Amino acid sequence: MARIEAVRVAQDAAYAASLTDADWRTLSADPEWQQLVAEQSEMVANVMATHGDKLGYAGDPVASATPAAPSGAFKVIGSDIARMQGIGIVTNLGQYTENMRMPGMLFMRTLRSRYPHAKITSIDTSKAEKLPGVRKILHRGNLPDEYKDVFLGAANPTRFLFNEEVFEVGSPIAAIAADSEHIADEAMRQIDVQYTVLPAALDFLEAMKSSTPKQFQSNLDGTTIAVTPPLVRGDPTKTNADATVDLIAHKPVEQHVALEVTNGLFWWDNDKLNAIYTSQWAHGVRAGLSQALKIPQNKIRVVQPGYVGSGYGYRSGIDLAEVHAAILSKLTARPIKMNYTRYEDFVTRTHRNEFRDEMKMGVNKDGSIAFGQFKVIANVGAQRAGAANGAWFNMQNLYNIPNLRLEAIDVMTNSFKSGPYRCVSHPNGTFALELTMEKAAYAIGMDPVAFRLKNLNEVGNPDTKAPFSNPGIRDCITAVRDALNWSAKWHAPKANQVRPGVYHGIGLAAHACSHGAGGNPASGQVIINSDGTVQAVSATNDIGDGQRSLLMMIVAEALGVPLTSVTTTPFVDTDLTTDNSGTFGSQQTNTGGRGQFEAATDARKQALDWGARKFNDDAKKAGQTTSFAAADMDLVDGKVFVKANPGKTLGLADVMAFKTSGPIVGRADYVQDPKWQRTAWAAHGAEVEVDTVLGSIKITRYVAAHDLGKALNPFAVQQQIEGGVVMATASALTEELLIDKATGLPLNPNLLDYKPLSIKDAPLAEVIIIEKAKEYGVFGAHGIGEPPMALPAPVIAIAVYNAVGVWVSDMPLTREKLLTALKAG
Repeated sequence: MARIEAVRVAQDAAYAASLTDADWRTLSADPEWQQLVAEQSEMVANVMATHGDKLGYAGDPVASATPAAPSGAFKVIGSDIARMQGIGIVTNLGQYTENMRMPGMLFMRTLRSRYPHAKITSIDTSKAEKLPGVRKILHRGNLPDEYKDVFLGAANPTRFLFNEEVFEVGSPIAAIAADSEHIADEAMRQIDVQYTVLPAALDFLEAMKSSTPKQFQSNLDGTTIAVTPPLVRGDPTKTNADATVDLIAHKPVEQHVALEVTNGLFWWDNDKLNAIYTSQWAHGVRAGLSQALKIPQNKIRVVQPGYVGSGYGYRSGIDLAEVHAAILSKLTARPIKMNYTRYEDFVTRTHRNEFRDEMKMGVNKDGSIAFGQFKVIANVGAQRAGAANGAWFNMQNLYNIPNLRLEAIDVMTNSFKSGPYRCVSHPNGTFALELTMEKAAYAIGMDPVAFRLKNLNEVGNPDTKAPFSNPGIRDCITAVRDALNWSAKWHAPKANQVRPGVYHGIGLAAHACSHGAGGNPASGQVIINSDGTVQAVSATNDIGDGQRSLLMMIVAEALGVPLTSVTTTPFVDTDLTTDNSGTFGSQQTNTGGRGQFEAATDARKQALDWGARKFNDDAKKAGQTTSFAAADMDLVDGKVFVKANPGKTLGLADVMAFKTSGPIVGRADYVQDPKWQRTAWAAHGAEVEVDTVLGSIKITRYVAAHDLGKALNPFAVQQQIEGGVVMATASALTEELLIDKATGLPLNPNLLDYKPLSIKDAPLAEVIIIEKAKEYGVFGAHGIGEPPMALPAPVIAIAVYNAVGVWVSDMPLTREKLLTALKAG
């Protein structure tokens, strides 16, 4: 059966319409499709609306048959709880994949293309093969036949395991397995590769023109990948307004800068592949390897160790090197250690892509928005991918815009590949929309905060009619407004000089995004052992922000036991767990968390039933007759008791001793309710001082308010928001991945030149937690991992305008750009 291309399904309506029911069932289990659903819901919206019934995402959810969690005040939820593996993280006790070794292990290095677009005419590995310690060199010429048609992602352009025509700097040419990294490095230098260099498309605005040579089969201009059918509401082209504002916004390529580079350890045990890997989704990695290697999933075991030096989206699946490592291990019958270099992690993995936004908004003097015309163009790099319409969510949902036109174009270039990076395309949409909103407010002489509050959409998606659940966006905006003392500090642009040449500015921006919603499958198990202790069994991957600690909290609360009674492992093993989707899209609170909630309440029901039987048996032995049922019982603090007589209790160990048939196993079988437009809400604000001589920007205060339904672990929530502000501030001020437009070679693929913020430069946000419980959420919660990334760029740009009266809408907002704008303005 031909492979179903997930991205093409989302972008090509004719291709989607050609799929059979069997194809749709296959697609629903495809890891790339599941990630698109979680991370880029806008991209798959049309497919879901048309074919959702075939994917199993339409209709009624599977209702839980288990009782609700204990009523009354929370015992565990809402408490500040440290990570279960915290000691291992801050000491050398944690087992990171990068430090793992095996006897007989070989080291893999990859020779990569030096050209952004070329055809390989020959590969000569003879000199390299003669080097002592070189065990195997894998390339297009000697790749086993069964793998020659294997590719990752979607076709046109196609990423085979080894391409004859390469489309990017860093495309793999040969993979070397050797006794040491040094030998493998030397072997790379001994391989002779001959190329025919081809024209490269490096500027995405030029690449989308009809004059640009095509690099793959397409009916679109140049190297355009997809043009999304416009979303049109009302009549945005003929509606009049009292004032019209325009904006061109640009955001560059951004890198994840994970502390631990991507790496893995691969070996075969007879016909079964084993892998320990820096992953955000062990089961997704297993599924990806299964597809690439053409072997069943039960012939692959993937372990995510629970100690991962972060992952912000680009470790959700596999790339080509992981497949190369598995094949090399099979061919050499030796374990293979695959370790990316920092250069490879920067260049060959995926990134938040480059965007251009063309914005036009009409606004009336009464403060109402008349129309919006917004066009997003995305540079998705050297692959078939989508990103542009992922920026639509804010534009579509945050404000009441009765007349709206949204356009989106994705363009392939011979440069850095795009992919999910913390909040994916939403930060771009928020940046462009919030700067446009600010300009509109100034155009009619209205306070920008009042302008936003007047136009908020607090009902639901205007186009699909899916409702919001208890939205807290107004609370977020007013909380930040009040914390900053906005009414006293906001002023006209360049009206507050605090000392010669240095001006005060203040800014506020709002955000809505789909991340944190929860997805499918939401599975998991909870085991009550014979001694009354509890094990939480889940495939939720912890990537540093405490997901598995949160699962223990949910289990303790839902089951009715002390947190100290619950354990889980830091690691995930696909042989021991059921798939729970990936740790991306901020979804694990309501995916893995939902699985554990359902499993715990199922286990609770069973424990109450056995407790009732135990009480009845004890009464019978005492010559009494009772007929207690589970409904008569309660379970609090690990004690089972009759509701009518809470003074008499049974410990869980006593109940389990009475149940002689083994442990209680609670199971989750849950499908998310598709009714809601599940939305994360936030507002951030800042005060800055701008030096007009040096071009420097100093953030003097930063406030971040987020509505997350319920803060299940406020300690972890605060850290997520603080960390997101730091990362996004770096994106706003310093970070930008550059290429030489003449050669296509990366210019700054290292920590020093990429310029992430140091601890001395990073702002510490004042965090305000808004709790407006969501009907769909576990204990009312909505996820929080990604939303903090969206707002620092617009907040800082808006505050800088308020300080000095010039707009800089081309990120990052460097000294050079600011000084140029000041000179021009």
